[in-house]
Amino acid sequence: MFNTLRIKYFRGVKSAEIEGFKRINLFFGKNNCGKSTVLEALFLVTGQSNPVLPLTVNSMRNYNKFSEDDLKIDFYNLNPENKICISALGDVSRWLEISIVKSDSKTINLDSIAVGTTDNAAKAYGYKLVYSIGDNENRYTSELILKEGDQGKGKISRDKRYKEEMFSQYIPSSSQPSSLEEEFGKIVANKEEKFILSALREVEPAIKDIQLVGDEILVDIGASQRLPINMMGDGLRKLLMLILAVYRCSNGVLLVDEIDNGFHFSTMKVLWKVILKVAENNNVQLFATTHNIDSLKGLSAVLSESAYESYADSVSAFKLIKDNEGIVTSLSYDYQSFRYSINQELEMR
Repeated sequence: MFNTLRIKYFRGVKSAEIEGFKRINLFFGKNNCGKSTVLEALFLVTGQSNPVLPLTVNSMRNYNKFSEDDLKIDFYNLNPENKICISALGDVSRWLEISIVKSDSKTINLDSIAVGTTDNAAKAYGYKLVYSIGDNENRYTSELILKEGDQGKGKISRDKRYKEEMFSQYIPSSSQPSSLEEEFGKIVANKEEKFILSALREVEPAIKDIQLVGDEILVDIGASQRLPINMMGDGLRKLLMLILAVYRCSNGVLLVDEIDNGFHFSTMKVLWKVILKVAENNNVQLFATTHNIDSLKGLSAVLSESAYESYADSVSAFKLIKDNEGIVTSLSYDYQSFRYSINQELEMR
């Protein structure tokens, strides 16, 4: 697991250092304090050999433009002279540097030869990723090269010496539960659907069972026939999506932006009880953001219960604060300080 994250020159963050990660890590703070950027940085460094990921994180913000100028949006103050540097320290540490690579192609755009300009060669540009892992002194390199005027395609090159051993998933705040059938099928195959059923019953007590029939997940709520899970409430489907995501990231990392999005405040305790159990059972390190004080209160309440007090040492919360210079600092809360602040109704937003 990771215990420390360092970021330089990524998006609106000039520098940041966050220490004290545990199994469950919750980030909160004011808008534009860097919460989502921290998750994206973790996503990039956990998939550091994949040069497409910088475009992926842009796409998850619904930004799908790929010109040379658009690539600069990932760099602090839109200045690619400041290379992005991300390091995650822990059991196996990682280091990643991202820069923009530019080159002039000898391919001529014949449609442009009559334009009357001195530069009608198609330009190539893209990302260059340099990375390392653990105590290995080797530096590996991957590149994504795009061609001006042909942004629907790109060329990827990866260092064949490097093999990625870590799996991670990033769930953005705008993500909607979609196709869950394949992952649920794996749970059924391993005879672990009883845990999911008990968790979903905490949200909807009327559920009697849950089954995979063909390519549909069906639930029995006592009606004349089973209903597709898609016909149930958003909170129920979101909970199922998160549970399946944890299973998918077994022995890896799960990143969730606004983890409580779509949940009623009354289900916050259920959410955290499920997350605590399933993350430990699958050896998953979770990083999540929240804007919701009810989520923080729900987590505190769960950890105060005797059945869950053993999880207190596996939870950390961080309030992120960004100044006008793009420097992000974090206030770290272990369970005791977290609970005290909640009980005293101190400023936790």
